[in-house]
Amino acid sequence: MTTDTERGTLTIAGSGIASVAHITLETLSYIKESDKLFYLVCDPVTEAFIQDNTTGGRYDSYIQMCEVMLKAVRAGHRVLGVFYGHPGVFMFADLELDPCYSGCNTYEATELLRDRPLDPSTHNIIWQVGSVGVIDMEFEMGTSFHLLVDHLEKDCGPDYKVVHYIGAVLPQSTTTMDTFTISDLRKEDVAKQFGTISTLYIPSPIGSIGRQTTMKWAEPNLNIVSAYSPHERDVISQIDTHVAPEGHKKLHTSAAMKKFMTDLALKPKFLEEYKLDPVAVVESAEGLSNVEKFGLKGWSC
Repeated sequence: MTTDTERGTLTIAGSGIASVAHITLETLSYIKESDKLFYLVCDPVTEAFIQDNTTGGRYDSYIQMCEVMLKAVRAGHRVLGVFYGHPGVFMFADLELDPCYSGCNTYEATELLRDRPLDPSTHNIIWQVGSVGVIDMEFEMGTSFHLLVDHLEKDCGPDYKVVHYIGAVLPQSTTTMDTFTISDLRKEDVAKQFGTISTLYIPSPIGSIGRQTTMKWAEPNLNIVSAYSPHERDVISQIDTHVAPEGHKKLHTSAAMKKFMTDLALKPKFLEEYKLDPVAVVESAEGLSNVEKFGLKGWSC
């Protein structure tokens, strides 16, 4: 039971693509400390790793997955959702940017200057704006930044608003999200705020696209839709009566097999030894069944 003052939280993490090896230390800490953990991963080794560390139609399945997590949040739990693949661009959540709404283009700042016009009908992200034209490792702000400003002013106009973004790196640091007009970028006190880790976000226009000079950054640009239409409500109502489909196999393997596969993912030297002589490495492992040994030996063929 929870009191009225207890609030749940929802954290979404990516487990990467490579089995286990792409799980970050930050994600692992959430796996260990979350009250409720829900996951969707693409291989049994990652599934086993998550389990060991934790204390219908595709659209319908997505609805139900979201609702199961949200129910736990509403109950006051610290909830973690882990999904295979890598999380999206870091600034999407901070700027409340929906890349599915009007699309999103990304550019490297110096490459953008090679006569590549911005598409003002989409979200635009420009990387490495603090090192325009740098071809060596000398990253002091030089005289090339104004070339990027010239380019932006040509495509969007001097009064168009853009966002200077620097994602927080250290636990105690804060994220930079400062809004400027393009003409502001010509000011010395503004330009000196840009560094090698600066990113520039050029938002898509609000409403219809007219003259570029009428575009403006007003607020987070989200595609707001009703969360619970009649169809969503119907799908959610089926959660409590859901049963696993026939043929569904739950993860079942020995502790020795999980350890062996996790070691392959996290210990490069062990993986190298296995590739060179899989039979010897498998035979030296303790606790593996004959079936598991057979499978591991054949895997390398």
